[in-house]
Amino acid sequence: MKNVVIAVITCRRPEWLGRLLDGLLALKCDEDINPRILVVDNDASESSKDVVISRQQDGAIPVSYDVEKQQGIVFARNRCVELFHQMNGDYLVFIDDDEWPQQPDWLNRLVSAAGEFNVDVVTSHVISVGEPGTPEWAVDLIYGKNPYRHGQFIDVFYTNNLLLSRRMTEALTPCFDARFAMTGASDYHFALRAKQAGYQCVYIDAPVVEEFPASRASVKWFCRRGFRSGIGYTRSHVFEESYKTALLRCVALSGVRVLRGLAKLITGVVTNNKTTRVDGLFRLCSAAGTIAGLFGIQHEEYKVIHGK
Repeated sequence: MKNVVIAVITCRRPEWLGRLLDGLLALKCDEDINPRILVVDNDASESSKDVVISRQQDGAIPVSYDVEKQQGIVFARNRCVELFHQMNGDYLVFIDDDEWPQQPDWLNRLVSAAGEFNVDVVTSHVISVGEPGTPEWAVDLIYGKNPYRHGQFIDVFYTNNLLLSRRMTEALTPCFDARFAMTGASDYHFALRAKQAGYQCVYIDAPVVEEFPASRASVKWFCRRGFRSGIGYTRSHVFEESYKTALLRCVALSGVRVLRGLAKLITGVVTNNKTTRVDGLFRLCSAAGTIAGLFGIQHEEYKVIHGK
């Protein structure tokens, strides 16, 4: 029997959390999988508690609720890992509160792949759909075309659709670095550490669906996201490599991002394609963030909460 803890971090998005819990409670799990749902609320006022309580009797999957009062996604993620260990789980699965599984066998696919490919990390993609009023160009841009194939081993993963083994989380505890508390990129940094420690990640076909809020559908938001992602990349490598290695890596990557960004921007202008145009701006801002990270500049991604 495989004990699996599905971890959800939430902060003042009760409506979306309720939708996710309904989707998780509808999962069809194999007999050798024993699932539990864990919700960690990063709001000290416990704004999501009633949502969880209302669903604790709705299905065969137990639902637990906990609060991480220290503000910051890193602390909430690490609280999930801590509770996962206390629950004697074999696998920890992260999914965001603005998502839901596309298929009821989503969890089966993740767990099965861990054994089939003999890996400690399994991930899949996110399909974005816009809430009413979200322009199509923004939905098309947020994740872009999926570049991976089923069974492909990859180096980078994020916590929006992710399975981790117990032995890996125990070996790398604390998994998420407090220096990324409000800036994002703690999951990229964790993936970098995992790769350096020799753990492998496989991509499979087990997507989740995400609702992309209209409040994020602006050129300004994408530019900020690009700048933040560039900073996160640089800080991750500065923390885990020699400064010289990180410097050379980041300067080279910044140059590549500038060239690709300009190419996308020009193509978007010529073809009058807003998705391509904003993608170019995103890449240029990411290049700027990659350099800014070398000077210790940070951008607090999680100050503003989008969604409902």
